[in-house]
Amino acid sequence: MDITPAITTFGLVALAEMGDKTQLIVIALSTRYSRTHVFAGLMAAFLVLTALAVGVGEVVVAFISPEVIGIVAGLLFILFGIITILVNDDDDNGNVKNPGARSAFMTAFSLIALAELGDKTELAVIALSAQYHDPFMVFLGAVLGLGFVSALGVAVVGKLQMMVPIEKLRIGSGILFLVFGVLFLLGL
Repeated sequence: MDITPAITTFGLVALAEMGDKTQLIVIALSTRYSRTHVFAGLMAAFLVLTALAVGVGEVVVAFISPEVIGIVAGLLFILFGIITILVNDDDDNGNVKNPGARSAFMTAFSLIALAELGDKTELAVIALSAQYHDPFMVFLGAVLGLGFVSALGVAVVGKLQMMVPIEKLRIGSGILFLVFGVLFLLGL
């Protein structure tokens, strides 16, 4: 069993989510609600969205040749890298208003599902699923990557920003997207 897709997906997703709006939402919710309920809600959202992304990636591979998928994935990753490096979302300081949900679980599930829907990491999971054609390993890597970063946010709450500047995390994830894009274009 080749675990390369899981490791690659884990690394890419975890680094890309560090300091992302999703992690800021997790941190903000964890300061207001039970951390256990917040984590359960966000993991449920990640499981649903990641399964959808992997499924879309598998459908794409049935209709489009692997060579075209590699080129498109490479170009998408380069685009995500450029956007990640150039677009600064620092005006989003993580202050999430109470949306009126009755439970921390539903609040976390709803906010994370909306924040991740169509997010660069979800699109990356679609591309990785199509590229590797190993849905289980891509799913496993993505969910573990999302869960790892979110667990850091839940456990550490606001201290992560003091340890590593978000600007450096953003640039690092952008560079990683660029590297993966070039590797996909080279067929590696």
